[in-house]
Amino acid sequence: MFTNRNSSMRAGQSPFNATPQGNRSVQTKRVASVFTPTRKQKSQLNKSVLQASQLLEETSNFRVEKFGLPLPVLITEALTFADKSTRISVKVDECGWAWLVGGRKLFVWRYKQAQAGRNILCKELTLPPSDLAHSAARVCVIPSCGDSQSASCIAVSPEGVIRYWSNVAYEASSMEISAELKGEECDCVVNLSPFGCLLATTTSSLVMITTVPGQNSVSCHPLKATQGMFAGIGRRMSSLIFGGAQGQTIGTTLQAVISGRHEEDERPFYVLSGTYVNKWVIGDYNMEKFLYQIDADRLFREALAKKVWDKDAVQMTQLTTWMLDMHLTSDGIVLLGAGFDSEMDPVVHYALATIDTDCSGTPSKLEAFRVLQFTKRYNEENEVDILGYRLLVPEDNQDSVYLYNDYTIIMDNGTGEMSEELPAPGGRLLGAGISDSTAVFFSVSQGLISIASNLKQNQSILDEATQELVSRGDVTQLATSSTQIEELSMSDDKSARLKAAFLSACSGNLKQAQDIVNDLFPENIVSSGNQTTDIDRLVSGLSRDLIDDPPASDPRWAENVRPDSGSSTSSLIILQQLKDKQRAHEYIINFLKKLDLWDKLRTIKVGDQLMSTKLLLCQHAEQLQAACILREMHTSYSDVIDPAIRKVLTTRGEQMGTGLSPQDLFYREVSHVQDLFEALLEYESDIMAGNFTPSDIINIIASVNSILEGMLHAAIDYRQSKSIIYGTGMELTRTPEFMPWTSTSGTSGVRTLIHKQFMLTLDSAIPEVRDLETREQLFQHMIALADNILDGYNSQIASICNNEDMVEYTMQVEEQYRQERHNLIGPFLEHKQYERAGSLAEKYCDFEMLIRICEETGNQERIQRYQQQFADKGFSDFLFSWYMKEGKQGRLLSLPTPQQTQLNSFLQKDEFGYLKWLHDIECKDFLSAHNTLLNLGRNEEEYLAKKKTLLSLAKLAALAHGDADEQLKTNISDIDDEQELILNQELLPTELLQTMNVDADHMKVLTPLELLQLYICDENTSATEYDFKKALDLLQFLNQDDPAIDYETIRISIWCKAILRDKAIWTHTATGDPIDSIRDTIFFKTIELAVTDGCEPSSLLPDFQSMLTCDTLSPVSTDKQLQFLLGAVYEMANNYS
Repeated sequence: MFTNRNSSMRAGQSPFNATPQGNRSVQTKRVASVFTPTRKQKSQLNKSVLQASQLLEETSNFRVEKFGLPLPVLITEALTFADKSTRISVKVDECGWAWLVGGRKLFVWRYKQAQAGRNILCKELTLPPSDLAHSAARVCVIPSCGDSQSASCIAVSPEGVIRYWSNVAYEASSMEISAELKGEECDCVVNLSPFGCLLATTTSSLVMITTVPGQNSVSCHPLKATQGMFAGIGRRMSSLIFGGAQGQTIGTTLQAVISGRHEEDERPFYVLSGTYVNKWVIGDYNMEKFLYQIDADRLFREALAKKVWDKDAVQMTQLTTWMLDMHLTSDGIVLLGAGFDSEMDPVVHYALATIDTDCSGTPSKLEAFRVLQFTKRYNEENEVDILGYRLLVPEDNQDSVYLYNDYTIIMDNGTGEMSEELPAPGGRLLGAGISDSTAVFFSVSQGLISIASNLKQNQSILDEATQELVSRGDVTQLATSSTQIEELSMSDDKSARLKAAFLSACSGNLKQAQDIVNDLFPENIVSSGNQTTDIDRLVSGLSRDLIDDPPASDPRWAENVRPDSGSSTSSLIILQQLKDKQRAHEYIINFLKKLDLWDKLRTIKVGDQLMSTKLLLCQHAEQLQAACILREMHTSYSDVIDPAIRKVLTTRGEQMGTGLSPQDLFYREVSHVQDLFEALLEYESDIMAGNFTPSDIINIIASVNSILEGMLHAAIDYRQSKSIIYGTGMELTRTPEFMPWTSTSGTSGVRTLIHKQFMLTLDSAIPEVRDLETREQLFQHMIALADNILDGYNSQIASICNNEDMVEYTMQVEEQYRQERHNLIGPFLEHKQYERAGSLAEKYCDFEMLIRICEETGNQERIQRYQQQFADKGFSDFLFSWYMKEGKQGRLLSLPTPQQTQLNSFLQKDEFGYLKWLHDIECKDFLSAHNTLLNLGRNEEEYLAKKKTLLSLAKLAALAHGDADEQLKTNISDIDDEQELILNQELLPTELLQTMNVDADHMKVLTPLELLQLYICDENTSATEYDFKKALDLLQFLNQDDPAIDYETIRISIWCKAILRDKAIWTHTATGDPIDSIRDTIFFKTIELAVTDGCEPSSLLPDFQSMLTCDTLSPVSTDKQLQFLLGAVYEMANNYS
């Protein structure tokens, strides 16, 4: 029933003509038995089935995976090298055996792990001669009752020649008989153990084949209904009620034959022949009984007409229906049928009709009817394809059904959604079947594949909406006995009780699991903050124990395994042990989420550091990933890894048990897999200190780099891909600092070791390498090492950046990060590894390195790309600042037009005013240029010439602007005042400047008071009335509102200084007219000059008494002659006005 029903087709086109689909990326999924509760269970674990699973395809409702053990070499060779004209078919049997037929070759092998012992090798047998093509449907493999490793086999040719092997292991021990089909053609052979096999012809004739176990003997006879006194009464009554029909539909086209379940001393089987279903029973003492016949087509027509068209079948004479296939389930037989209304739109509808075959009497109605969400458009040309679908119904999930033909698999989940159609992997299916309640198909390219529903089960740990880590079939293999779970649940050890809850959930008993959890973790122990609780301690301990779990099935570990310990793996192979642990760890995460423990996790102390419990679980999963990668690389780098492992074990002080290798001990303790890093570097140092060539040292460094890179990349990649799963939510009041195990600090911290390896590669390997390929490889290693260090810093900073109590510490870490980033990327730039430096600088936003790369390579287009790429991170401002710092302001003014807006925004800062006004002029914004220049000129205090130039340019910019508003006029007036001050400073006597050691060309800007004091100071020995007049003029520039400036005192001091310039005249008694004697004094000449300039003498001079009391004039203020002459001058001034 699993192969093409057109048995009469001669050897034709081979399935290898189909073009295989492209390779898909697959992810290995391994299934393991986990946590054996007690020692007595261990023997059962050794017999557990470990099935490798590779995900090939996944939709929202279904997942397609590799199934069973790897194909034997004989099978792959047969598929690869078969002639294209050879018709190949496969049958997959529930008993764990499968067989392939191609030409006259029959290959028999086990696709499921045997309960004990070693799998039998694939056996090749030879089929009887035939002019027609052989088919796997005509072969039946019968497992031995007490030995899963042996089986007998019956093969029938299309003509009816029966060949029997009492043991497939011995090809020569076969015998043949003829079934005497009298021209009929054999369609299929069905296993009816322990009573023999049933041969069915294409025209529904039945032949019973019987064998004697352990003997090379076979016989056969046609199957006929019992002809006793009451034979056929039930059949005649059915005919009377439902219409006449033949008891045996001999001559009618056979559709399907399926065997029922063996019950006590009999076994039923069902024949779908034409439109009828016949039920037979075979029993002991050659009992062969025909029970009844069902008009399946009539029941199907009635249900289809009502369901699809809402009509009575009697009214739809145009309705055409077909019976295609049937499948046995616990509810009865499920018939696959199809039909369409020939007078309406010719759409063929497919439906399933369930008949309860366990009821007493002949079934007269359907137990269930379901129209599949799958249709085909009918035309005569494609009728063979339309009617070629076969049916598979998994026992544990009968809602999910599968239709298939040679090229397509139709998946329907029974939810009312449209069925999903999957092209056959490799282009063609060779066979199909049910195994372990799973739909299994054999494709040309992938071999055995399984298809399972992704729909959540009511009693499973898979109900979590966010988790799709494990399949239902995987969980089944984690189940253990209720007695063992009960023992664990009654333990005083809380860890054992948590384990019991986990195993209960895996067994499907969520209620028991929830009860254990509720008892173990009362609601009042749940922390509302960051406080560690029993949940955190027990869950983290469970996770750690799992990843450090020794393989209980390995007898060498027997003395190291506690009687009450569990085992996360039953494999003897280290890599498979690690993968088993990965799978088991995923189950734990599902368990925690399903039983509402996940959101109750808070924090746990690891060493001296407090960390999120969820992130600790993620760390354990990362360490498993790293260990798997290390194990996969072990063979390639055994000369480095093996001595490093020995160093680790020596440091730990571990003693090897009986027969245990260093590898066994090291890979068992996954939680300390990072210990290998330091050991690798120590081994590396030993080599470098020894008598080795540079080439040897380079090879060792490259090997260590590869190992570190592989392990760290696997861990970080897992962390990033699972960040949503392990992310902390709102349950923590404050996120603790997170320093990944791949980036721990300290002398032996991973971050420190990786940096040491980076520098070792840079300093010891790069300078010695001679060939380009090795050099490129080493630089690539350095990129990976640097990436790990910087990624660790990023994770650490992200965890503390929002913590108000750690602001200063965060700044320290950020500074360390920036320095480390510079030190790690810089060497790539120095060695002109621009692309590698650029990749790191882009990822970690090192803008200075990006700019330097572009500058050294002259790639301005790349600069513009970065401005767009990092626009939200302030790259443009950093670029402009870098140009300013490096003295490349000219580059700013030559930027492309699209960047002018960003530049203008950047230049708004006061410190960039000297560039801004040039940018404003370039942009024709003269008003902005004027304001900038005026502000610069006002604030310039260092150089007078610079101030003069800035103010002049500001005035020119204002004039260029043209539209002079009041503010602009005020600004111009202020500029005139400033320029007058500048002029007064420029007119300082050269002798004075020389005396004061002032460079006239580089004078600093003097304040009005400073300038005034210079004009009247004693050092200005050549001062005249003009200097004092300038001093008086400068008084107008003093800020009289400034409390530090005593305006009147300064004015008085100017006049007093003028008197003291001619002290002798003022204090000497003149021989002639005393007034004439003072006319030549600077004091008097200054008055005359001021009056000439339009000043009023009365307002020009200060108060007379103030003059005499001024401290400046105190040396002569009491002189009578001075008082007389000064009074006379004041009188003259008053009279003048």
